[in-house]
Amino acid sequence: MSPAVNGSGTPRRDRRELAELRNEFATVRVALDERGNGPRLLVEDVESGAEILLSPLELASLCLASAEDRVNWLRVGHYRDERP
Repeated sequence: MSPAVNGSGTPRRDRRELAELRNEFATVRVALDERGNGPRLLVEDVESGAEILLSPLELASLCLASAEDRVNWLRVGHYRDERP
């Protein structure tokens, strides 16, 4: 993977692209961002450009989430208000 670049096209030293993951539903880029007080995972939705920075605590919380929690996270658009 090539390093992330800034607006001028030069490589950023504080962000390293790790992977681009895709399937038939979504494509995301994952990078290691070291601009804050500690390293965080940057996840970018390629289609919308939306980004989220996840700290180690937030990532650990994802691992501990229940199956029901994860199903509810997938409820987007018209399905957001549908609850079993």
